[in-house]
Amino acid sequence: MNPAGISRGGPRATAAEAAGPVPKSAEPGLGPGMIEAYGQIRRAILQGDFAPGSRLSQVKIATALGLSRTPVREALRMIEKEGLVTSSHGRQVVITPTSMADLDELYALRIKLDTTTVRTTVPLLTDADLEEMQACLDTMVANEAPDCFDAFDEAHRQFHLIALRAAGPRHLEYSARLNEHAERYRRLYLFQASSYQQSKDEHAAIMEGCLDRDGDRVAHLLAEHYARIALTIVAGIEPAFEPWLVRSAVGTVTGSRTGQGRKGGTQQR
Repeated sequence: MNPAGISRGGPRATAAEAAGPVPKSAEPGLGPGMIEAYGQIRRAILQGDFAPGSRLSQVKIATALGLSRTPVREALRMIEKEGLVTSSHGRQVVITPTSMADLDELYALRIKLDTTTVRTTVPLLTDADLEEMQACLDTMVANEAPDCFDAFDEAHRQFHLIALRAAGPRHLEYSARLNEHAERYRRLYLFQASSYQQSKDEHAAIMEGCLDRDGDRVAHLLAEHYARIALTIVAGIEPAFEPWLVRSAVGTVTGSRTGQGRKGGTQQR
């Protein structure tokens, strides 16, 4: 890794592949250099190549990418709108710190949005959708080792997004962004090997609910899955923190006052 935390040489994904679609509101007039900078910088932040709270050097990033500072500066402005970086009046760019309060809000939003959506989209899943989800699940199982995180997480993202597809592109884009932001926590707080079996069981149950096209059951399973991840991370990092937003969100879905997740246990993806 170079000083900027971004590697230019060797095989790599394109900006679109690395970071997903550039927000539609920002597409008009964008040059290839700015799109390249946006994709590479954003991907590095989500992957944890830059430590939360660390400062970014526009000069070093531009040098690493072989670009001028202008596209890098514009890319950082777009990324700031997503909340991944902040800038001061002196134009110092800082990676937004992670926090349990941010995690609580993030996962509560995912619970509220995705569980409401799957109630209506899961019954609409086609046979092709289900085959694609099963292929993602198979890829996840084949890449359970910690050093295969990239392959696992790409399949993991697609597995969850396929079930939401019928809601439309705007809805899907927002869910995808929340999923990507959650990656910062999945990567920063490494998961124990024993978590994989529980994660595998949960995804298998979600798959079974999708095969039955049972939207209500999938909503319950998804709420518990998201909540358990959030509560387990909190328990391992800051046990005194009370994730009331997540508990409230999952309780609304499952009918429980405090949610089905619990603090403690084993971390999972």
